[in-house]
This record gives sequence, structure tokens and C-alpha cells, in this order.
Amino acid sequence: MKRRYIIVLAIIVVLALIGLLPLFFPSNELFKRDNLAGLNGSFETADSGYPVNWAFGPNPESDDFYQVSVDITKAQEGDQSLKLTSNQSERTVAIRSVRVPIQPEKTYRIAFSVQNIGCTLKVNRIVQDASGKTNKRSDIIVDTSTPTSEWQIFEEPVVVSDDEANVVLIFLVDGPGTLWF
Repeated sequence: MKRRYIIVLAIIVVLALIGLLPLFFPSNELFKRDNLAGLNGSFETADSGYPVNWAFGPNPESDDFYQVSVDITKAQEGDQSLKLTSNQSERTVAIRSVRVPIQPEKTYRIAFSVQNIGCTLKVNRIVQDASGKTNKRSDIIVDTSTPTSEWQIFEEPVVVSDDEANVVLIFLVDGPGTLWF
């Protein structure tokens, strides 16, 4: 009986420590949520200069090797664009969308526009199950370092299977330069 008590107590302590881990190792990404803004794909809704419902990692407020801003001088869709300027080549910047719900047996079109001066851009499309915790598919749908002074449009159809319920886009940026989305 005493041994069983020690095992249960050890399990409780381990679970409590796991629950406290986020306090000691917080996420190193910046994310500002606005439930009324939806996907905010054209970056029209911002909070303190950052488009809402997009995550930026590492946190641009604590890492100064890149800057994120909303740019009203260039826009492909809407009145503004997202501008990312990186001054370093050793670290990768990640921009992640929120989970976008999708319906089984339907086809969706993912489309976005980019201007690129100097960076390498990869875009990872992840399709998840309903829990949002299991990735069903993960594909690099864009891999480019071609400089563009004009907007370059990227499009891809997504055919949804029965067990798929969410899609997430992760934009990975390497190298010094500037990108507009």
C-alpha cells in the first residue's frame, strides 16, 4: 500500500511540474488575437503595429534581427500589407496563421501575393485533424529566393479528405532582405 501511495504521489508531482513548464519556458512568439477579425489574410486589423491572428517567431519585440510592420504604401489586397525586414542570415523567421476550419470532401484555393527583396521564402501548408493537434499532411508549397519588384501570386488547390478539419500556413523566411505579403 505504501509503495502504491509513493507511485501516485510521484505521478502527481511529475504532472504538476509539466503544468508549470510554460511558466519557466514561455513561448518565444508574438501572437495578438482578435476573434472578430477572422483570418485577417489581408492584414487589415492590427494591434500595436502587428497584424492580429498571425504569430511571429521568434518574438520581434525581444529579438532585434528582424522587424514586422504594417505597410500602407504597398498593398495587393486591401489597404495595407505586412512588411518583414530581416538583417541577419543565421536565423529563420516564422509567421504562422491561425487554424482555418475546412470541410471534408471540399476543394479550397490557397492564394497569396509576395514581393521579395533578398530573402528566401518557404511556405509550409499543414492540414490537421479536428483536434488541431495531429498533422495529417505537411507540404512545402512555395520555395523561392527570386527577387520580385512586382507582386508575385502563389496559388494552390487543397482537396480535403474525410479526416481533415483545419489548415495552417507557416511562412519561413531566411536571409537578410525585405518581404511584403
